[in-house]
Amino acid sequence: MFNSTITRIKEIFYDLRGIIFLYILWIFLHYVSAHLYVYLCVPATLMGFVLAPFLVPAPHCQALRWAIYNGGNSILAMWVLLGSWLVKKLIPINQ
Repeated sequence: MFNSTITRIKEIFYDLRGIIFLYILWIFLHYVSAHLYVYLCVPATLMGFVLAPFLVPAPHCQALRWAIYNGGNSILAMWVLLGSWLVKKLIPINQ
């Protein structure tokens, strides 16, 4: 019985490996994009304020905004998925 439990845990971890990698990738992308956006598109200087209307529509700034927005949504979705999975494990639904 103990070996079957260990085997099951290994199977679950093997299945979740790709999901965990994707989650970490989204966190990294979101974090880096947020910092690059401030550095490249809206610098915290007077010149950055003056140039912001010209920099914000630039393709790299649009790509960074896309990564920030979708990264945040993906991270939120992963938390909802994890919470739903935990609730399912803690409160089994009788069939």
